[in-house]
Amino acid sequence: MRILAVTEGVYGNRIVSTIGSNAPADWVISSWHPPVINEPVVDEPEIYLPASLPAADLILCLGERPQVAQLLPALVRLTGARGVIASIDHSAWIPAGLQNQLRRELAASGVTIVFPEPLCSLDVSTAGFGEKLQPYTSEVISEFARFFGRPVLEVQLDGDGKIVHTMVKRGAPCGSTQYTAGRIKGMAAASAIPTAGLMCLHYPCLASMKFEQTESGVDTIMHNSGRIFNEGLQKALDENSKKHG
Repeated sequence: MRILAVTEGVYGNRIVSTIGSNAPADWVISSWHPPVINEPVVDEPEIYLPASLPAADLILCLGERPQVAQLLPALVRLTGARGVIASIDHSAWIPAGLQNQLRRELAASGVTIVFPEPLCSLDVSTAGFGEKLQPYTSEVISEFARFFGRPVLEVQLDGDGKIVHTMVKRGAPCGSTQYTAGRIKGMAAASAIPTAGLMCLHYPCLASMKFEQTESGVDTIMHNSGRIFNEGLQKALDENSKKHG
């Protein structure tokens, strides 16, 4: 698979580094850094793009400004991409209205775009967490999500119920899953949750700590990242219990 990552700084660079180190050998990953765009509404996106970019099957948008997201339809045309993952680890990056606009515009060209909030919520047929969970259908996005997204773990316990081995079958694109999986070795399984989710945030998590109003109350995207890791660990512990129960 050919991936074009659109990055602006430390956030995107760390994700690209993690993906590059853990992706299948036949994946080709390129990066493009957009210029600074001062106009709030980008009427002519082509003027901010280079004359050419590598052909891509998937665009991974790791931009941190709405102006970057507004370039996506033009980037799709330039690269021939069939799917777009537009990460939202801060709500200001791609407001809801812009998300709807991009869905409509890209769908008209037969291209699927998903907005995982946070990025580690991506799964093979859904993106998002809690009330933001949305289904999608895209072969190329699903292929990416088979390797990067919601943590999928395997754990082994000793006779005292302590975690003695962890295997990351699928990890968050930022690398926090591998980090946390190493830290929980030796912990008692009975008390690993919610402590493990807090460890995940200490990587440090790249998601926003801004408090926002949701249907269920006030919350942060970062806290959801910890919950997502805990869900993956709980599933792994449940599967271990079934095998040895």
